[in-house]
Amino acid sequence: MLWAGYWIACVRDPRPPVEGLFQNFLMAIPLLAVWVRPQWPDLPALAGALYVGCFEMGLTFVLWVSALRLTRHAARISRLIFLSPPLSLMLIAAVLGEPIQWQTWAGLALILGGVWVGRQQVAET
Repeated sequence: MLWAGYWIACVRDPRPPVEGLFQNFLMAIPLLAVWVRPQWPDLPALAGALYVGCFEMGLTFVLWVSALRLTRHAARISRLIFLSPPLSLMLIAAVLGEPIQWQTWAGLALILGGVWVGRQQVAET
């Protein structure tokens, strides 16, 4: 609920997307430092957090918000996020060699089916 609320609030944010995200992450750093102060992470954990912050949270969000602001059809862009599960499954199977259970395939079918139904509804309007 917090995540959805954040993105709904960001839609009405008048700041440029990159500036807004930077300021939001910048404000979170002192709060995070207070929260983890009793157990400050070691260097490998800090390096991992820096990687996640810069690439998985920073760069990808900048690209995502920029795409949403530049498009005339946000629903079309928003559906792209649902391509992440199939891509992740392919990477997990190929790189890690992990077997994919039938329940995962069933869930993936539901996700892709929902995307297809949504696309059909948008196409009709």
